[in-house]
Amino acid sequence: MNKLTLRYQYDASFFDPKQPTDDFGRLSIEVKTDRFSGEGGFWVQWQDVKEFGEALSAFPITTDHPITAQWGYEMQEGDDLILRLEIAPANNRGDLAVRYEIADEHEPHCRTRGWFTTNYPDLDLFRVSIARLLDREAEEAILIGR
Repeated sequence: MNKLTLRYQYDASFFDPKQPTDDFGRLSIEVKTDRFSGEGGFWVQWQDVKEFGEALSAFPITTDHPITAQWGYEMQEGDDLILRLEIAPANNRGDLAVRYEIADEHEPHCRTRGWFTTNYPDLDLFRVSIARLLDREAEEAILIGR
């Protein structure tokens, strides 16, 4: 079974009205496929995760406009890129390619990248589960692959 799991932990200031709110929290990504697995995380703004989730409602997703999100240091290229997700067409039958790249934030040369396929109904469930995750109604958002 192929799956991608997101978890988000808000900064403690998000829940304390006496502190200035820090919009950054810890995004954790775990991917398990038939051949590879990997996990990692990075400090990202919750608004970026929300925008990524909302973008998943696009239909159709085209090769010219894949849905992408990435986080990392400075230019977010090479070893500066820590997390990257991309959803794009996989074929002309309506399947979608879920491409991922996950690096260790302390040793960024240690990384995994790969892909698996999914479909629009599972992507929509993932979109809804990201919203629930950010509303703290769920502990994780899972995208199931084929």
